[in-house]
Amino acid sequence: MKKIGQLSLSKFADLYADKLIGPDFFITDEKQLLSLSEYPYRSDGYIIGICTRGTAQVEVNLQVYEAKPDAMLLATPFHVLRIYQSSPDFLCRFIVFSKAFLTENNVNSHFLESFSYFKSASLPVIYPDHDDAKILLEIYVLLQQKLDRQGHPYRMEIARSMLITMLYEVGSIYEKQHIMVKGKLNRKQELNVLFQELVFHHYKEHRNVQYYANALFVSSKHLTETIKDVTGRTAGEWIDDAVILEAKVLLRNQETSIANIAFAIHFPDQSSFGKYFKKQTGLSPSDYRMAIPR
Repeated sequence: MKKIGQLSLSKFADLYADKLIGPDFFITDEKQLLSLSEYPYRSDGYIIGICTRGTAQVEVNLQVYEAKPDAMLLATPFHVLRIYQSSPDFLCRFIVFSKAFLTENNVNSHFLESFSYFKSASLPVIYPDHDDAKILLEIYVLLQQKLDRQGHPYRMEIARSMLITMLYEVGSIYEKQHIMVKGKLNRKQELNVLFQELVFHHYKEHRNVQYYANALFVSSKHLTETIKDVTGRTAGEWIDDAVILEAKVLLRNQETSIANIAFAIHFPDQSSFGKYFKKQTGLSPSDYRMAIPR
């Protein structure tokens, strides 16, 4: 395998975005993905794609799936993707978004974890029936129409709301097909699933990799190397991301003091929280709060 590339949201948008709304969300019309087929890559964002024409081979974490009309790609930053052997008429529509885009105005900073199709144990390519695929494509088209209204004061809020609608529609299709994969993960993937679940439940109280290593009965070195191998990021980075995401959501409430936010995320005091936040983001909590659009 060639070296795995990292496709940032900004680079992805430069290549394909038709409708861009901020740095963390964009939607495309029918596009060919040929320029992504030459190498495996990870995306910084979450991807919902639908094949509208033609065929291709889609390789996700070394497993190969067939892309054909109505096939859906449901990819996360966990996945290593490659698209190849595409037919000349192979076309897709897709939405790409960051976790931050969804949670900016949502008190639940782990909203995406509620969907089974964005978990490590789920299948990244599914085959909805034509009627279900048609419903999703109608949402794509409607979303594009809403994004065309450049001067609308609530354009971003409407886009976010419609994206959430699509996530629930995809969830319904996914659950109807009963395609959660069980018992087919290798040991590294199993460890990653267990680690991510632990982080989801304990990131506020425990920010030390050693805690998770002890809970999973492995060394911190082994845990860090395994998570890095599976996801492209270290265990510590995933823990930090969970904490910072929660902090950013809380900081958007202007009525909550920074001291209370530090307490809510189990920092000993405001000063230690401030140092941690600035190390991760480059801004102090107060500077971040001041930069939030009002």
